[in-house]
Amino acid sequence: MESIRSKQFKIILKLAGKKIFWRKSGEMLKEGIATRRLLNHEPPQKLRDNFSIKKVEMNGHYYYEMKPLKPENDLHIFYTHGGGYVHKITRQHWKFLGRLADKLRCTITIPLYPLAPEHTYQQTFDFVYALYEQVVNKVEDPSNLVFMGDSAGGGLALALAQLLHEKQAPQPGKIILISPWLDLHLSNPEVEAIEKYDPFLTRTGVIEAGKMYAGDADRSLYLLSPINGDVTGLGEISIFMGSHDILAPDARKFVKKAKEQGKEIDYHEAQHMIHVYPIFNFPEARAALQQIISKIHSS
Repeated sequence: MESIRSKQFKIILKLAGKKIFWRKSGEMLKEGIATRRLLNHEPPQKLRDNFSIKKVEMNGHYYYEMKPLKPENDLHIFYTHGGGYVHKITRQHWKFLGRLADKLRCTITIPLYPLAPEHTYQQTFDFVYALYEQVVNKVEDPSNLVFMGDSAGGGLALALAQLLHEKQAPQPGKIILISPWLDLHLSNPEVEAIEKYDPFLTRTGVIEAGKMYAGDADRSLYLLSPINGDVTGLGEISIFMGSHDILAPDARKFVKKAKEQGKEIDYHEAQHMIHVYPIFNFPEARAALQQIISKIHSS
């Protein structure tokens, strides 16, 4: 049964007009993106007080390295945030990362990757691939690395793992995807029935953001739509999805396609839950976070 807190949160989202943003298109969408860029995207002071957080420049862009004041293990999470490939990291992401770092006592690298419409996927992958090479050279054992991402960042994390496999580069031990965006086309016929229940996303704006990110490239390329990529040879993959999320149909489709390739996906779909629900703080979100932590700790 869905918790009261979850139901209340959906009401808050509707009152705040969260879905209105993704109904925009054309210049109105670009103006909305520019307006959201003006918000404060820095880590909250509370996190800075409790963790070591460094912002580092690399190749004209930035990344954060966040870890406890006294790290307790060699675990390293490479976290790619969501935002439709157009939005910066949010305060909610930082809160979630704080909970992760606190419970796991590990290091987290957070790339502030190039965003559309100013950049396309090519610049994004140039940056995250180079940063991953830097990170993997620091760790003694790549199996201690975890790729994690939400929404667009989940798609990016999976596509990066596929690119690493193609280049025969070291793989992370685990890949944990939260409501990943796996197909830029969003053409799955099951999406329409879910859209009315999704308080965050609409196909119109999300598809347009994907076109900005793709530039002139074919959106079926696995780097853009990792549902079309090869998953053999990748680390363990877990997906956390809510049923009230327009990205859920493609996640289900991906699980089936992966099985056809001989790859079992650890798939969790929570009934009535919203897009990226594990990053929030109502009961079902906290339960999902605990599942994620247990998955990371499992051998």
